[in-house]
Amino acid sequence: MSISTYEPPVAELLSYGEAEGNTSKDWPNYVQDLGLTAEHVPALIQMVQDEQLWELFMGNFDKQDDFTDAGILPEEALWAPIHAWRSLGQLQAIEAIEPLAQVLQQHDLDWCWEELPQVFGLMGAGALAPLEDLLSTKIDYNNKITLVEGFGAIVKAFPDLRDRTVEALTRQLSQFKNHHRTVNGALIAQLLDLKATEAVPVMEAAYEAKKVDEMFVGSWARVQIDLGLKQELDFTPEELEIRYTPRQEQMMANIRASLDRPKPSRKSLPNFEKPPEFKDILVQSGTKKLADKAGFGGGPPIAPKKSKKKKK
Repeated sequence: MSISTYEPPVAELLSYGEAEGNTSKDWPNYVQDLGLTAEHVPALIQMVQDEQLWELFMGNFDKQDDFTDAGILPEEALWAPIHAWRSLGQLQAIEAIEPLAQVLQQHDLDWCWEELPQVFGLMGAGALAPLEDLLSTKIDYNNKITLVEGFGAIVKAFPDLRDRTVEALTRQLSQFKNHHRTVNGALIAQLLDLKATEAVPVMEAAYEAKKVDEMFVGSWARVQIDLGLKQELDFTPEELEIRYTPRQEQMMANIRASLDRPKPSRKSLPNFEKPPEFKDILVQSGTKKLADKAGFGGGPPIAPKKSKKKKK
């Protein structure tokens, strides 16, 4: 979508500035501040999917002239997709869930991991069925974890939806044969958070079928302890241990080998001293660090000034 075709009040998100607030409770009230309504949902969805804006967000400012020519600062516009999906959550725009899942697939960033579950949470009961439907699609299983976390976010925003959410999670877990082991682990993790003892038979069946990623959620014995059904003394050490897949075993072995490897002594290191202005040299040489957001691994970049990134 051409930047110039966005109209107020949606266009105001292009100059809203940095997306602040780590939780949905801390986000601006976009609906109230801008007068957003259901009629603005299509434009907000387009903004969320706007690849030109995502190029900015990912640190590509090759087309920043398109923004400056329109009187828009690129360093402000790059935040527009974030503001747009927050707005969609506040509007409880259920029709935006599938497009947001597509964005998650295309832009596998921790901004998506952290914020999209909260966006789904704001949508409430209406989001339950669409999220369930998406778990049956060919979306990458790692991204399905983010969708599963949306169920927990719904209960945080609407505690009275706890029982309906547990039913949805249990229904999905009952299809454990069709889900990736890690998705099953994510489903059980949400059920654990909700203390869903009513889902124990389905959880046990998934474990017995060896369709749970124990590295993600722990052993079946540990789950029963966390639910308050049993105590640690009721199990042997072997029952409490996580059962790793062969691939995970190899990964853990590599980690242990790395930790056990003798560290080089100072005498064995070559003589090297950092120059006094080492950090300045890195900056001057073009090394960039993405702007951080509290609680995140990194953030999008600041646009270079005319004339004078990705979180993963």
